[in-house]
Amino acid sequence: MRIPAILQGEARTRLLQGIAFGAVATMAIGFIWGGWVTGGTARTMSAMAESSGRMSVLVPMCVAQFTAADGAVAKFKATGTYSRDNVISEFVKTVASTSMDYSFARACATGVEAELSKTAAKS
Repeated sequence: MRIPAILQGEARTRLLQGIAFGAVATMAIGFIWGGWVTGGTARTMSAMAESSGRMSVLVPMCVAQFTAADGAVAKFKATGTYSRDNVISEFVKTVASTSMDYSFARACATGVEAELSKTAAKS
């Protein structure tokens, strides 16, 4: 059996170099422009999407619980913007069995600010 000329000598070296270059170029283009990501990045992106999806459901419930609490809105208005998340944590401990952490309190404070600005605009 005769081996094709492309797989012999100098031609074989060039073929293997071309295959290697093509593989590297494909990976570089895929990661830079194609939107490919590693497994770790995919897990991080998935966790962020899950968190933001959960927040979009829980923040309106947190705002409703906070505005229903006695004296909460008055204390919220009297507090500076940097410590409003602490006021939220003081009045709302859990929402739908999700405990209050910093990012959730911050998102809830932003929702309360939006709700108060809406009600002030209507008045």
